Amino acid sequence: SRKTIMPITLGYWDIRGFAAPMRMICQAGGIEYNEEVFSLDESKGGPTKWFADFKPKLIKINPCITLPYIQDGDDVITLSSACFFYLGRKTDMLGGTEQQKQRVEATIFMCFDLRSEAVKLLYGPKDAYDEGAKKHLLPGVNGKTGHTYLQLLNDCCKIYGTKFVAGDKLSVADCVLYEMAVMHDAWAKAEGVPTYLDKDDFKELNAVIEAVRSEPKLASYFKSADYNALPYNNTVAHFHLNDVDN
Repeated sequence: SRKTIMPITLGYWDIRGFAAPMRMICQAGGIEYNEEVFSLDESKGGPTKWFADFKPKLIKINPCITLPYIQDGDDVITLSSACFFYLGRKTDMLGGTEQQKQRVEATIFMCFDLRSEAVKLLYGPKDAYDEGAKKHLLPGVNGKTGHTYLQLLNDCCKIYGTKFVAGDKLSVADCVLYEMAVMHDAWAKAEGVPTYLDKDDFKELNAVIEAVRSEPKLASYFKSADYNALPYNNTVAHFHLNDVDN
């Protein structure tokens, strides 16, 4: 894996979101990093800090620039998937064998699908959220719902039969899966519907989540303000609060 001489910079909103797995990967993989934090709160610089102060400079290096991004020396990496795989290559956390790599990739992209469906509700019109949130979180609804995706992810964990998604070692996929699972669990709790991580039909998924929580390399992360204080989503989302999942 490529070694970083200087600490890298992670740029993202002042939330957990897709920056949470990036922080987890860096801490588990021993990558030193600083953060450039952006906020919708005007007292913290507001959107102007990103759109007027940072984006115009970074777009000259990477025309695709958006949040999140990584600045590593002269390199600027952007888009969540590219950031995950970049950090995964640097930390050797993408799986060792071909089978492990396939499991890591499939889990990450399924989590992206899950996140995409959630974002449509969380950041969409309020009436659509009121109508669709519980359908997204509850079983028995056909289509691309949070419950459906989490059930598929649980089934994958059951078939794999390993401590983590891709084997006995923590991977990028575990970090992404962790954040998506606990966010949905807290969201279900907020909506007053059955949660996922204490149910027998999500036993295998819960076992992976517990393995991630118990990973010694992540002990400092789970004690940090990044984990315990930052909201899951931005304040404009219909659900964003962090009901610490431990």
